[in-house]
Amino acid sequence: MKVSIIYFSGTGNTKAIAIGYKEALEKNGHTVSLQSIEEYKTNEAHDLLIIGGPIYAGNMPDDLLNWVRKNIPHVSNKKAIVYSTSAGLLNANGIKSIGKKLMKRGYKVIDTLTFEMPRNFYVDKYDPTPEKIQKKQFETASQMIIESVDSLSSNSSFTIESAIKFKDSVLMIDLLADVFRIMAKSMGKNFAIEASCIGCGKCEQNCPKTNINFKEKAFSNKCMLCTRCIHNCPVNAISYKGKKIEQYKVQYSL
Repeated sequence: MKVSIIYFSGTGNTKAIAIGYKEALEKNGHTVSLQSIEEYKTNEAHDLLIIGGPIYAGNMPDDLLNWVRKNIPHVSNKKAIVYSTSAGLLNANGIKSIGKKLMKRGYKVIDTLTFEMPRNFYVDKYDPTPEKIQKKQFETASQMIIESVDSLSSNSSFTIESAIKFKDSVLMIDLLADVFRIMAKSMGKNFAIEASCIGCGKCEQNCPKTNINFKEKAFSNKCMLCTRCIHNCPVNAISYKGKKIEQYKVQYSL
C-alpha cells in the first residue's frame, strides 16, 4: 500500500509521530512518503493519507486547517488517519476538524488518535513535563502507532463516525483556531532576541511564518506561537516577556 504522511510540527512532537508512523509502516512492507506542509510540493499518489498536527487552544493550528482546505483534492476509495499531539487530552478537538474536512473530500477516516506528548508551550504559566513522564509518553505513543498500523491489515479499523459525533458541526472548533490565530499575533510581540544572539539566522530560517528578521532583531505581527524559534535556538537567545525559557528537545525515538 502507498501511504502519504503530511504534518505540521512546531517543535518536534508531531514530526516524531510522523516519523514513527513511517518506520512502522515501512517495517510492515508499505511504501511511504513523508512531507511537512512547509516542504509540500505535490500530492503524492497514495491509498492511505495520514495527517497530523499539534493542538493549539483546542484545535489544530489555523495554518494547517487552511492548508487542508486548499491542498487536499476530492478523491474516491481512499482512506485516511488523523492524529494530533497535545500536552493534555481534554478538548484536543483537532482530529474532529481535520477528519470532517477529509471526509467532505471523499476520504474514509479509519483511525483518529490524540497522542499525549511532552509540553513545549510554557512561555507564560505552564511548566515543562518532567523527563520521567516524557519517556513514558513516548513509550505509549510508540505502542499506539504499532496498534494503528497493525489495524490496517485486520478488521479492527474503525470509521470516524463510530468514534465521534461526525454530524456535529466543527464550526465552533474552527472558531477556536481562528481566535487563537489572532491572539498569537498579539502575544508574539512579547518575543525578543537577546544580546547573546550569535547571528546564525536559524530562527529566521525555521520560522513557518517568516515572522523574524534576526539582523534587525525584530519580530513582525505574523506569529503563530509555535515557539520553534525558542526551542531551536543554539544559544537560547530568544526570550518571552523578558524571560529566558527552558528549551524543549525531543529526547526519545519511537
